[in-house]
Amino acid sequence: MDWKLFLTTALAAGIGAAAGAFALVSAGGGGIEHQADAKMLEIGVAILREPARVDDDPMRSWAVKVVEKKSGVSFTDQQRAALLKRAAGGR
Repeated sequence: MDWKLFLTTALAAGIGAAAGAFALVSAGGGGIEHQADAKMLEIGVAILREPARVDDDPMRSWAVKVVEKKSGVSFTDQQRAALLKRAAGGR
């Protein structure tokens, strides 16, 4: 067998194996990150579904930021204010 053909074949196999391993790791890592993003979004929405209380401003503010970041959709100032609004008699 010609040594150039052997070297070319071995190099191509090595590059293919490296590309496959990289793709596998990238796909696996993205799935984990996506699951974490989905869970954070779920937690943020759950917090905002609950009626607002006098002492939960920091949590509601955090939840609004998480929902905006993880969903990729920004609230208007009016929407954000409504989500942060305390229960009746709270302010």
